[in-house]
Amino acid sequence: MFQLFKRLLENSETPQTQDCPALRLVDEAQLMSVVLMLEVAAADFQDPSDEHDLVLRYLQDEFKLSASDAEVVFQRAKALSADAVCLHRFTSKMTDYSYPQRLDFIEQLWRIAYHDGELDPHEEAMLRKVADLLFIRHSDFIQCKLAVQPDKA
Repeated sequence: MFQLFKRLLENSETPQTQDCPALRLVDEAQLMSVVLMLEVAAADFQDPSDEHDLVLRYLQDEFKLSASDAEVVFQRAKALSADAVCLHRFTSKMTDYSYPQRLDFIEQLWRIAYHDGELDPHEEAMLRKVADLLFIRHSDFIQCKLAVQPDKA
């Protein structure tokens, strides 16, 4: 009985890609990384339209998607983000990433957090949670932050 419930939950959590060819261009971990970007972008409770453009550029540059495919992936990630209950669901799909890949991802999340020119405490807290779930050392977490932090001079 327990196995039945477990399979039902696992099937309900996997993104459906059969209905959309654009979603087949990214794997599940890549889609989950976009969801986490949207979670960080929404953490400051401000209009995420600026971050929308940044995430779309990331999809096009990092995953080599066309603008229309990137928009489809973005919308699917947005739908998953709207249904988010916990971050573990998304970070657990990224456990196969190497440590340097996870650091690059944390650095990208810092770029999103700083994109509007200021770091909101909610964004930083969200980033800390993601970094903890990805087993990022605190010193590396801070190094990533400092690498993308805008100059205040």
